[in-house]
Amino acid sequence: MEKQITAADRIKKVLELRAIVDSAKRGFDDLVKPYLEDIEYNENMLGAEINRLGGQSIKTVYGTAYRTTVTSFRVADRQVWLDWVFANKARDMLTTHVAKDAIKDYQERTGATLPPGLNMTQIHRTGVRSPSDG
Repeated sequence: MEKQITAADRIKKVLELRAIVDSAKRGFDDLVKPYLEDIEYNENMLGAEINRLGGQSIKTVYGTAYRTTVTSFRVADRQVWLDWVFANKARDMLTTHVAKDAIKDYQERTGATLPPGLNMTQIHRTGVRSPSDG
């Protein structure tokens, strides 16, 4: 007859497996660290060479090193930015992400289910932690 597996057995097993995976990941990270550092060094040297040559890429028989430009924007003054967006009818410069914590606060404050125009999805996940995490 097969032994009944308890919740305690499953929690113990999850924590044991997690420890094995964490150890393996640390070992892998240690193994590849010098290679990643060497890759970064060589990419930096290639970037310097591209800059020295005043170009955008270097093509060789082994492959091509190329430069790309990454651009990011960050709001420095929220009110000034929003005033400008609305004054200039530039709403296409805004995204419509929802601030989850603000919505939860609104629901708690007002007792409303949701502000108009929003849908909510909840996903339940099962987590396991050791007593020392607790």
